[in-house]
Amino acid sequence: MLKLSARRLFAAKVIDRPQGFLRNNGFSPSMANTIVTEKVKNFNLDAMEKLCLVLNCTPHDLLVWEPDASITEPSKFELSKLIRQKEIVKLSEQLRGLTIAEIEEVNRFVEEKRKNK
Repeated sequence: MLKLSARRLFAAKVIDRPQGFLRNNGFSPSMANTIVTEKVKNFNLDAMEKLCLVLNCTPHDLLVWEPDASITEPSKFELSKLIRQKEIVKLSEQLRGLTIAEIEEVNRFVEEKRKNK
C-alpha cells in the first residue's frame, strides 16, 4: 500500500507540534489531523505541492510503500525505493551527546551544505 507519511520529516525538522505547524501554514484542522495521524486515503496534487513547499521536501520524501503479503519480491519493483526504515532520525537527540567542538563541526557542515544549494 502506498501511504503519505510526514512523521519522519516532522521529527527530522524538529517540528514538535505538527498539527499546529500545518494549521499555521494554511491546512484545515481536519486535513492537518489527517496528515499527522497518517490516515490519508486521498490527497490531491495541490495539497501535496503545498505540503512539500512548507516542509521544503519532495513527494518522494513523503510517500512510503508498504508492500502487502502477496508481493513476494518487492525489490523487483521501482516502488521499492519508497520502502522506508521504521527508525525516525531525531538529530536534536543525537546532538545532545556531542561536545561543543563536535556541534560546531556539525554546524559548519550544515552551513556549507546551505551555501552549495
